[in-house]
Amino acid sequence: MAPKWQNASSDASALKKRKRITMEVKYNVIKHSEKGESHTEIGHALGLSRTTVVTIVKDKQRILKHVQDAALMKVTVMNVKQRSQNIVEMEKLLLIWLENQNQQRVPVSPSVIQEKARELHTAAVRKNGEGSASEEFTANRGWFNSFKACANLYKVKLLVLIAWQQKVFLVVWLK
Repeated sequence: MAPKWQNASSDASALKKRKRITMEVKYNVIKHSEKGESHTEIGHALGLSRTTVVTIVKDKQRILKHVQDAALMKVTVMNVKQRSQNIVEMEKLLLIWLENQNQQRVPVSPSVIQEKARELHTAAVRKNGEGSASEEFTANRGWFNSFKACANLYKVKLLVLIAWQQKVFLVVWLK
């Protein structure tokens, strides 16, 4: 005998997935709510269910505090991290150079990248004039790790290993 009702939760979980709502969307929901829009209208406008909108509006104080704290943190970070135009220009040129080396299948090591960064920075200082010559740039390991993270250069260690293996192979082959 078949059951009189089917478990709808197993079918519903296959159809609907949880979706993460960013603080920006939650902040927009609160702003719409403060304008006097209904929860259903807000849900339709932002692609959310009415119950989600209600939950966000109930949690208004905590969300606004979080957004305010995050805004203060961004302002602090922006004031602390003022990067010179020479470094920004050098990093753009370095990325172009790395892409060119990658297309030519030339393996590069962190020390080669750091040396090229120093060369490009000196060229940028010369190009921008003597007023910016007082700025000192050392392409140290900390800079390289930050640059690698920002540029998504996650294969640099692998390329160093490949380059080393190719040198060993060439040495063995030539003997």
